[in-house]
Amino acid sequence: MPLKKIIRLNGIFPVLLLALALLTGCMRSTSLTVLQPAQFKVAEHITKVAVVDRSKPSNGWLNTLEGLFTGEAIGQDRRSREEAVKGLTSALTRTPRFNVVSTGIEMTGSKAGVNLPPPMDWNEIERICGDYSADAVAAIESFDSDNSVNTRRVDEKKKDKNGKYYTETRYDALQRTGVRMGWRLYDPKTRVILDEFVTDDYLERQSSGRSERDAVGRLPSQISVTRDVAYNVGLEYGARIAPTYVQVHRQYYAKAKGYEDQMSKAARYAQGNAWDRAAEIWKNIEARAGDNQKARGRAAYNMAVAAEKNGNLDIALEWAKKAWNDYGNKKARNYIHIIQQRQNDARKVEHQMPGKRV
Repeated sequence: MPLKKIIRLNGIFPVLLLALALLTGCMRSTSLTVLQPAQFKVAEHITKVAVVDRSKPSNGWLNTLEGLFTGEAIGQDRRSREEAVKGLTSALTRTPRFNVVSTGIEMTGSKAGVNLPPPMDWNEIERICGDYSADAVAAIESFDSDNSVNTRRVDEKKKDKNGKYYTETRYDALQRTGVRMGWRLYDPKTRVILDEFVTDDYLERQSSGRSERDAVGRLPSQISVTRDVAYNVGLEYGARIAPTYVQVHRQYYAKAKGYEDQMSKAARYAQGNAWDRAAEIWKNIEARAGDNQKARGRAAYNMAVAAEKNGNLDIALEWAKKAWNDYGNKKARNYIHIIQQRQNDARKVEHQMPGKRV
């Protein structure tokens, strides 16, 4: 989760805030679930995947010694590796492509958990698949986390109610939590490693206080942050090897000058999930609004959203193009690209999941 920073530029910030409020005031939001393709196609004979953790450092005492110097809690990496397994398992339970089993197997891997070890022996892979009736093994092959906290003093000049200047001191603390993980996906039938991938993710958090100790004390627990990063990395790897369902958000117009009542009514229908009834109103506005190009563009844009909600990407694209080409609706220009990307993704999913209904 990236840090969110607010930049105040004299009087510009309030103006931008007002413009955003005006924009969102005429828009409503809806969500839909879409099937996102994997990064590559996995062989069709693989339908069940066993997940193992092979990232336990063989030199455990070196890892403990490193933790003493970096401030990491004893067992922090092990608990974080467990979260990574949970993340991967969670992702694979949300895909129609595979069944998944979390084996609970923990094996020794690289010496210090930093670099990928040599691949597992194929006889071991076949044994795991036989024990769990699986067709492939997804393994965490290496795991290493790093935590650092830096503080800085900030002196800021301020003016009191009497007009006198004074200096206010605060301390800013920045926590950086990094997780480096290696993954392999083994196919025992062909004895091919289908994927070998290393992720290097990090998360930064910041806080402020009246002293260094106060600022650092306001930071979240390193253990919890490392677990969160590891879990998310597991989710991401699951999405790499299997099509997964994700939630996306779309906005639609609730207002249009000259058609306030109709647009408001249609928005209420949409909020109540009566998209067909909302679409009847928008289609009528688009057809009869005459020279009111703005209203026709907004209605056409909303028709595109309604079509996407109903799963008809071809019709959604037609309406989005109409909103932009015929009426100059600027949001529709970007929406065209979004729908086209969804069409490309749908083709990839069909390729990755032949014979499956999605």
